[in-house]
Amino acid sequence: MGVLPGARQEHRYQTCRDGDCRNYICRIYKEGYEAGHGAGFGAGVAEGRAEGFAEGYAEGCASSGE
Repeated sequence: MGVLPGARQEHRYQTCRDGDCRNYICRIYKEGYEAGHGAGFGAGVAEGRAEGFAEGYAEGCASSGE
């Protein structure tokens, strides 16, 4: 089953891959996604390093006999 001739295909902002898309909702979604991803990634790295470094350092010292 195909698309009827002349019928418009649905343009989903969640899956739009056009970096220069002029659709307002596409631009807003991409900006929000990028900002949220960047903030979440940064917070996760900082938290993970804080927890992992102390734990890893303690384990490393214990196994090396320090």
